[in-house]
Amino acid sequence: MRLSTLLPALGLAGQALASSHSCYAQRPGVSEVPSDKQVKEYFSNLAPATKKTLLHDTTGPEAGALPGIVAAVIPDPHHPEFSVYWLRDACLVYHPWLNELTVFGDTSLRPMADDVTHALIRSQQVVSLSGNVLTGGIEEAVFDVNLNMILDDAARIGSPAADGPPFRADVLLKYADWLVKPEQNNGTWVADVLWPKLNLDLQWISSHWNISSWDLWWPPVFGGSYWTASLQYRALRGGARLARTIGRGLDVVDEYDSRASLILDYMQTFWNEKEGFMTETTITDVKLGRSGYGSAPLTVSVYNFDPSLGCDDATFQPCSPRALSSLKVVGDHFKQFFPISRNFTDEQPPFFGFFTEDKFIGGHPQFFSSFNSAEQLYDALITWDMVGSLEVTHVSMKFWRQLDPSAKIGRYKKGSKTYNRLTTAVREWANKIVLQLAENTPKDYVLVECIDKNKGGPYGPRGMIRSLAAALGVYDAYNGLAPPNWGHPIPKPLQDDEDVFAFSDEVIDWDAADYDDGYRGVDPALYAHRLQSRDRFEGTPRYRYGY
Repeated sequence: MRLSTLLPALGLAGQALASSHSCYAQRPGVSEVPSDKQVKEYFSNLAPATKKTLLHDTTGPEAGALPGIVAAVIPDPHHPEFSVYWLRDACLVYHPWLNELTVFGDTSLRPMADDVTHALIRSQQVVSLSGNVLTGGIEEAVFDVNLNMILDDAARIGSPAADGPPFRADVLLKYADWLVKPEQNNGTWVADVLWPKLNLDLQWISSHWNISSWDLWWPPVFGGSYWTASLQYRALRGGARLARTIGRGLDVVDEYDSRASLILDYMQTFWNEKEGFMTETTITDVKLGRSGYGSAPLTVSVYNFDPSLGCDDATFQPCSPRALSSLKVVGDHFKQFFPISRNFTDEQPPFFGFFTEDKFIGGHPQFFSSFNSAEQLYDALITWDMVGSLEVTHVSMKFWRQLDPSAKIGRYKKGSKTYNRLTTAVREWANKIVLQLAENTPKDYVLVECIDKNKGGPYGPRGMIRSLAAALGVYDAYNGLAPPNWGHPIPKPLQDDEDVFAFSDEVIDWDAADYDDGYRGVDPALYAHRLQSRDRFEGTPRYRYGY
């Protein structure tokens, strides 16, 4: 079936897509807030345009690509350097698409999922400048839209990349977990056909997890990456679970589980205890290219969102104290990094970019990571609603203080006055992020890559798929999508509520006024004099669009 036939099945008329999905949970946490009306109106226009662009303009034969291949942007014959198959960006798109199939049960997407599977398997076997499947080619990050190697090194900066095998494996595992369900009756195909291909990536991860690699985005740095480690962890946990399901030996299960445990421990080393944020890379020296402040851990939080894990710090769940603190600290750095936001008040949320040394096409705020910041908060609301409580800790206090100066450390029951006040503040803040992005969205709702860092408005290549994928993600989160567990062991719930709640609905360890972690935001001087060197792509004609 051609991808164009999927459009009606996805309910892409002018109505919001939630109306076609009975699997959406009732919007969680609190009653609707005044800004929800504007957010709904924005999404009612953005969601159809986004899915139309992905299905018709960037994917498969209609975009001049092989079935299942998603070009990084709407292909432009005048600028073929962007009309490529970036494995990372494509997997960001495959993730919400598979939610449509595996969570919402839209089986009209099954042919597309098969095309994606075949494309990913073929990408393992392409002989490229990185090598072949045995000598490093499995890490190649970019191909042309017909899955051929790219010979121009300038068009494949940051490749090979160690996040390729785990991201590919994560997508294949998500599909495989659905296929092995009894009602799908595809367990034999998964075991005999899909597993050997998937296991290529899992074996690569198991033997290469602790090697340095090129990090995300541009300019890349060579080192350890929190993003890559998190994908590796998820892939090995999911691989071990699938191996159990299809009857692979305990040696395979034990190998992947033991490696996953090592990677989870390694992931904790990225936490900056002093400042309260998750660093992106093992490179944290600006002179070497990175300070560590960036949005990759934020993307980890929303990609690995699993409400069955509660507010787990180790896996950086959206409502975890570490993830909330990091959102605040990194957001404050971006606020000072971009000229457009340096004079924002405390009532205005920050725009997020890639990292605070970003030079790609000039270093601008990204729709992708900014949508991720709203998605994290919508995801957090889902978890608090499901677990029935919300906790303010000394780690997350800096986040809560910006929303409610009266917040105190403690755990609050769902339905209590404090719980309702805090969750309302979170929803309002998330809605502000979305509406701030709405003000900078192109008039036709086809998202571009960036927001102009000086004057606002859309900037960069049109139809950037990572922006589109993030729009789908925040849309699903706003509507209450609760994804299934992806393989991490589920922690045991608390057994004794009396140890958690008092009759006042809260247990206060100490007043917020008495607790001060010394955080006062970011010194504007840190970014005021940093040289903003012009990138070689800055100002080229391909970024002169009329909106």
